[in-house]
Amino acid sequence: MYSCPACGAENVAQRSACACGADLTLLRKLDGLGDAWFNRALESLAAGATGRAIEWLAACCVARPNDAAACRALAKAWAQLGHWREACDALDRAVALDPQDPTLEPIREVLREAKELTSTQIKPVVQAKPFAQKRMARWVNKKQRSGDTAQGSSGK
Repeated sequence: MYSCPACGAENVAQRSACACGADLTLLRKLDGLGDAWFNRALESLAAGATGRAIEWLAACCVARPNDAAACRALAKAWAQLGHWREACDALDRAVALDPQDPTLEPIREVLREAKELTSTQIKPVVQAKPFAQKRMARWVNKKQRSGDTAQGSSGK
């Protein structure tokens, strides 16, 4: 994934030195960092800290943009939180990286169903919003008036 900073040779992350003689130990350590972040994400998921897992997985995806497993795990984590757009974006990246992965299509189907189910449940709430706002405003005004009356009567 990495190229030599001295000569530009490709895929040198697993080597300690490039053919040109450049020291690549820092690149090896950087490549291992993605693994550490992925493992931290799995630990966070196991502990029920999905938000923390998303942070670790997002960092892993930045460090290793060609890691389909990290993108797939990120999609699942976003889906657990109900963030369907982010889950679909991460899944699309995983599919682009590994189109032959047989585990991606079932995930995509579940996301599609969950997104449809959620959008039908949300629409009535969104449509009722102006009514709810008017009702809340009336309730607040009523409370303010009764508070003013109570203050006025206690001042006499």
